[in-house]
Parts: sequence; C-alpha cells; structure tokens
Amino acid sequence: MSKILFKKVKNLNLPQGQYALFGSSALGVRDIRECQDIDLIVKPGLYKKLKQDPRFSIKKIETVNVSKEYLNHEEIDVFEEWKPGIWNIDYLIDDSEIINDLPIVKLSEVIKWKKKKNRDKDKKDLELINKYLDKKD
Repeated sequence: MSKILFKKVKNLNLPQGQYALFGSSALGVRDIRECQDIDLIVKPGLYKKLKQDPRFSIKKIETVNVSKEYLNHEEIDVFEEWKPGIWNIDYLIDDSEIINDLPIVKLSEVIKWKKKKNRDKDKKDLELINKYLDKKD
C-alpha cells in the first residue's frame, strides 16, 4: 500500500522545497511499517494554491483540543500546520531528507511528535523506530 501512496504523491508534481511527508508516511518510506495514508505538510503559499485545486477537498478536524482545517485528495491529507504543539513547518520542510525522490521529515522530528502525541499507536511506532535505529547502528 505504501508504494502506491508514494506514487500518488509524486504524481501530484508538487514543487520541491514546498512540502514534506510527515506522520506514518515518514515510517512507511523507511520500511519501518506500512502506512495507510499520507500526511503532507506544506508551506502556506502552496497550501493556498492547493486549496483552489479541484482535486482537493477541504476537511476539518474538531476535537476538544484541536480545531484545524486540512485538504484531502484520496488518501493524501495536506496540512499547513502540525499539531499538537507548535511546529515550524518551514524548518521541517527545509530540513527534510530525500528518500526515494520524496522529501521526508527527519526521523528525529517524527520521534518528538510521536512522544508528544503518546497514543497507543505512537508508543508502538516508537518501539518500531527504535528497532529500526538499532539495526542501522
């Protein structure tokens, strides 16, 4: 599933330096685990352009702690901000690494986010990330 999703991102032909993959997609591209969707963070100018793109629909997340808008195209969710906490989107994108021709948020930042979220699935992902990092060393 992950490879199909990554191809869909590439087919969007988004401008380099304006977006990066985050969340579980940053794990999927590294073969840490399969991802079921793609979370893209994008710079504000690109978000405004994509908001006008008919391929994307506007969605909203409403919870007790979070209210935010994002864009969706098939299994791809596009965010101009990242929660919880304050994340510098420009930094995350500018500091991303290229894997399989896609800009991916560095694993160190994914770890910080997973620790902050601290859901059961994040705890499982952190275990998988640690195993992955142990194998690399």
